[in-house]
Amino acid sequence: MSSELKVDTISEKTSANGVAIDSVTLKDGAVVGAAFTDYVETDVAVTSATTLAIDLANGNTGSVTLAHNVTDIDFTNVPSNGVASFTLKITQDGTGSRTMAINAVTVNGGSHVTAKTPGGAGLTLSTAASSIDLVTFLFYDAGTPLLNSLLAFS
Repeated sequence: MSSELKVDTISEKTSANGVAIDSVTLKDGAVVGAAFTDYVETDVAVTSATTLAIDLANGNTGSVTLAHNVTDIDFTNVPSNGVASFTLKITQDGTGSRTMAINAVTVNGGSHVTAKTPGGAGLTLSTAASSIDLVTFLFYDAGTPLLNSLLAFS
């Protein structure tokens, strides 16, 4: 004997405290009391161009093989409340010596800003062909990004 249940819409009313499942609470878009294990982030393929277009709605990590000198980085869908980050794995192409300017960064269509680096030192990527660098952009309330870099992976 088999049975089938077809439902077009399920609607449930919850208390003002949210929904609790095994000590994890879901309320107002927040997850409280959860421990994440064995998870994977989406690697967003960023297209090399003079302007890098990065949409945080697609994920918080990505990779690009530079075939151009980057003069502009445009971030979209950066949350306007809270903290968000995007880590970019940058690989130099077979030519190498590609550069990335961080003085023309836009966040959610705003005006150009310069990403802030430790000590105001700026960013100089590794220049050897096929070299790999990691650059993380940290956003507080969709403001000017703080930039941290790990360079010259081999």
